[in-house]
Amino acid sequence: MWVVVDWTTAFNPDFERWLSHMPEIWLFYVGYPLVFAFLIYKRRWSDGRVFLATLVGAFLVEVVFTGNELLYTFPIMLIGIPIAVSIYGSLTFVPKWIVENKIRQNKRKLILMIIVWILVSISTFAKNITS
Repeated sequence: MWVVVDWTTAFNPDFERWLSHMPEIWLFYVGYPLVFAFLIYKRRWSDGRVFLATLVGAFLVEVVFTGNELLYTFPIMLIGIPIAVSIYGSLTFVPKWIVENKIRQNKRKLILMIIVWILVSISTFAKNITS
């Protein structure tokens, strides 16, 4: 899931650009889920605390490490922040829902997250194909 979401929302279809960010991306693919697995299953954090940690993780990755201007430039940030919350929320909560067998209970959230992911993927592809 991580590779597919990251590839389609950030690099699609620029495979060379994706490869140029190795091994940092693989550290992200392994480290982020490990941190959240620890917080969820070892520390027994509530969904609210996990959500706040997701916001912090998204901020660190998108603003601090990658400098994603869509998240700190007004007025585009009014669109970028909810999109980032949806994408990172899906990366954090969908695996949790699968493990805890709660997909059905969170069906509406999941559908919204999938719609946002598809729209961002199409937008990224269109932007990168014309670059």
